[in-house]
Amino acid sequence: MVPFFSPCLLFILSTVWILRSPSDILEKHPRVFYFMVGTAFANITCQLIVCQMSSTRCPTLNWLLLPLFLVVIAVNLGVASHLESVLLCTLTAAFTLAHIHYGVRVVKQLSSHFQIYPFSLRKPNSD
Repeated sequence: MVPFFSPCLLFILSTVWILRSPSDILEKHPRVFYFMVGTAFANITCQLIVCQMSSTRCPTLNWLLLPLFLVVIAVNLGVASHLESVLLCTLTAAFTLAHIHYGVRVVKQLSSHFQIYPFSLRKPNSD
C-alpha cells in the first residue's frame, strides 16, 4: 500500500485546491493546472517504476508533495489568494524542472552502470 500513498495524496491535494480556490484557478488556468498535476504524477510514477526495477523500497512520500501542500494551505487560508496564479505557474515550473532533473540523473546513472554513452551507438574506450 506504500506506493499508493503519494498518488492518492497528490489527487486529494489537487482536488482540495480546485474546490477551495478563491479565484477559481481551474477556470482561469486549466491547462497549467492539468500540466502541473500530470507532471507531478509522472514524477511519482517514474520513481516508483525505478524502485520496482531496482528492487528497492519506494519512499512513502514524494518530496514534490510538500510544496504542493504548502501552496494549498497558503491559498486556502487566504494568505496568498491574490498570488494563486503566480504560485500555480511557479509550482508548474518547479515540478517540470524537477522531473527533467530526475530523468537526466537516471540516464546518467544507467549509462554509467552499463558503461555506455547515452543516445549514442558507440561504446566508450575500454582503455
